[in-house]
Amino acid sequence: MDMGEQAGIETGQPVRVTVLDEPEIEILGQIVESSGKRLRLVVDRSIRQGAAVKVGFEQTLLLGEVCGCQPAGREFEVALDLEHSLVHTDELARLARKLLGEAPSLAPAQVVRKNRPAPPSNRSATP
Repeated sequence: MDMGEQAGIETGQPVRVTVLDEPEIEILGQIVESSGKRLRLVVDRSIRQGAAVKVGFEQTLLLGEVCGCQPAGREFEVALDLEHSLVHTDELARLARKLLGEAPSLAPAQVVRKNRPAPPSNRSATP
């Protein structure tokens, strides 16, 4: 099973693309094609080749890298190499909240200072 099938990717599906540069840029787009670890999107602005991106839709989060960007009329067709996929994100967020809510709270670290003897002086005791 490829990454697209695991993530429930469908052609025509609207997505939110976040370009993970400084500063982050959010772009709305649409899936054109999914094959294995490759995803093609149509967006309204160019994204530089090599940019790390996050693609979100429904209960899915995909992370990848732009491997191509071509003008397509008044839009741009962006090709991504997908690296990671995370599905059922609402369930994962709920589980994380539950785990963090039940985790024992840790007391803040306390600094304990020990009295150390003064280092010996280099002065001679003879006047």
